[in-house]
This record gives sequence, structure tokens and C-alpha cells, in this order.
Amino acid sequence: MPDSGTLGGGPRVFDRTLVRMGLALLIGIAGAVAARSISMPLPYLLGPLLACGSASIMGAPLAALPYGRELGQVAVGLAIGLRFVPVVVITIVKLLPFMLLATILMIIATMIAALILRKLAGTDRKTAFFATAAAGLAEMAVVAHQKNADSDTVAVVHLIRVTSIVTIVPFLVTIFGEDGGIHLAPIPFRGEAIPLIALFVVGAAGAFLVRRFKLPNSWLLVPAAIGALVSGFGFGPFAVPSVVLTVAQVVIGVWLGCRFRRSLLGRLWRVTSSALVTTAFLLAVAMAIALALSAVTGLSFVTSLLAVAPAGVTEMALTATGMHLDATTVTAFQITRIAVVMTTILFTFRIFETFSRRLDASSD
Repeated sequence: MPDSGTLGGGPRVFDRTLVRMGLALLIGIAGAVAARSISMPLPYLLGPLLACGSASIMGAPLAALPYGRELGQVAVGLAIGLRFVPVVVITIVKLLPFMLLATILMIIATMIAALILRKLAGTDRKTAFFATAAAGLAEMAVVAHQKNADSDTVAVVHLIRVTSIVTIVPFLVTIFGEDGGIHLAPIPFRGEAIPLIALFVVGAAGAFLVRRFKLPNSWLLVPAAIGALVSGFGFGPFAVPSVVLTVAQVVIGVWLGCRFRRSLLGRLWRVTSSALVTTAFLLAVAMAIALALSAVTGLSFVTSLLAVAPAGVTEMALTATGMHLDATTVTAFQITRIAVVMTTILFTFRIFETFSRRLDASSD
């Protein structure tokens, strides 16, 4: 017969998890309020990220809400998709060659970053390559594990890169640019509540069902596609209320902050410091590409920077929305990059491996 400790273990663990999630939300909300009070760019994302990240590194027992980030992505995806009216789609299609060229340049930059990481952190080729690839953290960690690379190192490097860029880029946008001037006309929520709730449910259900196909960023892309179809066929107009996007930012910021673990960062301190160097390199390359893209296409520098920055689609789209920039173009560039990277990852790895071996041979 099970003892009382065993019988009580489940509820106690559940209670502790609830406390950790509640603590993370409280710290995240406090961070958002503090960031708002000092006029920090993107306060509802960066405030919770920095507050929960700092608390987690100091050892606070935090836990993110289950499916919180995913549902936040659904809200962001719908908000972006509902902006894809036909004229916007035509404009984005015209930019497709520049999207592909920017993606190729960023892939080359990540290969160079992999060489830098390998040199500084002493990692093997596979780990260095997958750690610096400009795709999603979760997807690259899974691929790295499948290819017998160090998935912990890959996860840490991606986390540091995404977090650093998400934190730095809004400040760069504020310094080098100004309000993009794209303000959506307010749409009364009361009359559109039921269709919006239905779209949210359908988007979340669709993303959940598509998970089996391993589609990158499915929680963002599926709702965005549904929103684009609704908008493209002339239904609406609909718009996700700003309060929903604010909640989404807080939840996503808390999730990112809770990913930091003092034990993991301490164990991989050399990787951590090397990741900061490669992040600085990739951000500098992104700024150079953004300058060229802005000069050729007429897009603003800050929109171009958000479009090519090797960070998360959701976070860059939120930054564009918060700065009243062209979030649809930013999302299209980011999706194109991730789609190309994910479909060519093994081919590009073979190129990197061949080049890396020859470089090692020439230095011997």
C-alpha cells in the first residue's frame, strides 16, 4: 500500500508549480510596470524578460505558464495576419528577391559566427553550426540532438542571441529611427468579440494540430495564415485589441526570462561569453544588411533592421507593432529566412563542414 508521502506528492508538486508560476507572473508584471515608468522601449516585453531573467539567474524558483508563450504567439499571429490585405501582399511579393538575398547573406554570416564560436568556446563543428544557425531555439536544439551535437550548448547560445537582440534592437530602433507612423484605425471590440474569439480558437486549434508536421513557429504562422485569409477575402475589418497584445507580450517576456538557469549558464560560462561575442558580430552584420536594404528598397532603416535581425519572429513582429512600423513586412522577411534555413539546414551544414575542415587543414 502506498505511503501517505507518495499519495500527497502529486498535489504538493502541483501546488509548488502554481506558486512558481504565480511568482513569475508577479515579477513579470512588476518588471513591465517598472519598464513602463522609465519609458523603456517595448516595456511589456522587455520588462518581464529582464525582471524574470535576473530573478531566475539569482536562483528564484520561477516557472512559465504552460502554453502561455504559444497562446501569446496565436494572438500576435492573428494581429499580423489580419493586416495582410491584398495591397500589402502585392508589396511583399515584390520584396521577395530581397528577402532571399538577405537570407543568404545572413546564412553566410552565421557560418562565420560558427567558426568564431568554435574557436572561442572550443565546441565541435556540429554544435557550433547549429548553435549559430538563424532559426528557432527549439527547432535547432532538436536538430542538434538528432545529429549528436551538444543540445545544451545550442540552447544556451540561441537563448543568449535571441534575448540580447530582443533587448538591444528596440533601443536601436528608438535611437536611429522614430515612430513609424502606422496607426491602425480603432475597431470597436464589442461588436467583433465573437468573431475574434472564434478566430483565436480556430488559430490555436489549427496550430496545435499542425505540430505533428514539425512546422517551425506553427503557433505564430498558422493563426497568421488564418488571419490573412480572412482579411484577404474581405471579411471584417477585424483587429486584435491592444490589451490582448499587451498580455501576450508580458507572457512571452516571462517565458523568455524563465529560460535562464544559473546552473546551466555557470556550467557553460565559456560558451556564454562566446555567445555574446557571436551575437555582437551577427547584430553588426544585420545592421550592415539593413543599411543596404534600406538604400535599395526604400524601407526605413529600422524596419529593415527588424526584418533581417536573427531573432524570434514573434519578438521582432511585436517590436515593429510597438514602434508603429511595418510589422507585415518584418514578419514576411523573418518567415522567409526561417523557412529557407530550416529547409536547407543539412545542406548548409555540409558546406560549413567542408569549409571548416579545409580551414583546419590549412592552419596545421
